[in-house]
Amino acid sequence: MEGDKRENIYVDPDAGKVSLRRYADDWLAKKTASAGTLESYERIVRLHVVPHLGSKMISQVTAADIEGLYARWRRDGAALNTIESRHIALSALFSHAVRHRRIPVNPMTQAEKLENPVIPVDDRKLPSFDEITAIAKEIGPRLSPAIWLMTCCGLRIGESLGVFPEDMRDGTLRIRRQVIRYKDTSGKYTPKYAPLKHRKEGEWRDIPVPASLETFIDRLPIRNASGGMPYPDLLRKSWDRAIRRLELPAYNPHDFRHKWTTVALTNGVSIHEVSR
Repeated sequence: MEGDKRENIYVDPDAGKVSLRRYADDWLAKKTASAGTLESYERIVRLHVVPHLGSKMISQVTAADIEGLYARWRRDGAALNTIESRHIALSALFSHAVRHRRIPVNPMTQAEKLENPVIPVDDRKLPSFDEITAIAKEIGPRLSPAIWLMTCCGLRIGESLGVFPEDMRDGTLRIRRQVIRYKDTSGKYTPKYAPLKHRKEGEWRDIPVPASLETFIDRLPIRNASGGMPYPDLLRKSWDRAIRRLELPAYNPHDFRHKWTTVALTNGVSIHEVSR
């Protein structure tokens, strides 16, 4: 013990005598991150961690507990990418506890992770132009601009909902914002504009935009039926209904991002430029 103190690595055994539930609440209340990240972390902890490990002291959580959690999530049908997202959130919590000398080691680093192999995109299973046109028509004129923004510019759902007419100029679309679901201080969820994923406030990226999209400018930004800012889930739900009515394969909106990438690469655009 005295040696650990001299090496400045001593951890008081009583410091970790706080429940994971309570520590997670304090951690989230003080954590600095984007609104979308905080909302995601809070949901993961509340729904998928606390019900199983919330009553345990953080110093009592072991690698075996974490591996058991992975197995439970998998049995419940969680995809490997979903488990990876939950792993990132929970590992951040325990890393915080290590830095603040509440526990000596992060049990996440000792637990054996589930293997999550990278599966290449099969371009033959992406929607055809005729199918994209049918989805855009079926989803209705209010939301169809989002379909073409995702298809022709490779945007994410939230980014397509955050495009304004002035963002298009001289054949270039400057993406500045995305719509996210935000939990306010009262606990109510509300949509809001936020910085782009992996970018800070004020940063943007430019994308060549085809002239055909200029016909949608007067319908931007996309709104919900009452004229307010839409949730990304609004488009997802409308998408699911359109796919069912058209009896198409189980495409998801992100397939349009893959479609855009595939078309760009196969038409000679450099992989560096597509990535950028």
